[in-house]
Amino acid sequence: MTNTAIETNKTTVARFLAGTHSSNIDDVEVIDETVVPDIVCHGFPGFPNGEFRDRESYKAFFRIFRQSFSDMTFETLKTIATDDFVSAHWEIWATHSGEFQGFAPDGARVVFDGVALYRMENGLIAETWLTINQPLLLSQLGKAAARAA
Repeated sequence: MTNTAIETNKTTVARFLAGTHSSNIDDVEVIDETVVPDIVCHGFPGFPNGEFRDRESYKAFFRIFRQSFSDMTFETLKTIATDDFVSAHWEIWATHSGEFQGFAPDGARVVFDGVALYRMENGLIAETWLTINQPLLLSQLGKAAARAA
C-alpha cells in the first residue's frame, strides 16, 4: 500500500472520529461518508454479542452513547496506520447524564479510554473492533450517589 493510501485511511478515520464525537449529535451523519454500507462492528455495548452490520446501527450507538454521556471532551491520543488498518487510542471526559448499562445517571464527571481498530477498504471503514476500558468507566458510575449518602 502506498503512503498516499495510508494517509487517506488516517484522514477518513480522523473525520469519522471528529463527527461521531462532535458536540453536535447530528454530525454522526459523517458515518454515511466514511463507512461502507455493510460495516461489521465488534465490541459495542448494548448490541447482541456486541455486534452489528449496518450504518444505521453505528449511528444509533453514538446517539445512545451521547444520551448517556454529555459535555464530552474526546481526544485521540495516538493513531497508527499500517496497510489496511488504522488504530486509534482515545480518551473521553464526560458527564454521566443518562442510564448506561443499568447505572442511573448521577451527573458525575467520568474519564475513560479505549482503542478502536478499523479495517479499511478503498479509503472507507469496513470493520471496527472497539475496546472500551469498561472496568475504569464502570468503577466511576454510581459513585456520586454513594458519596452523597
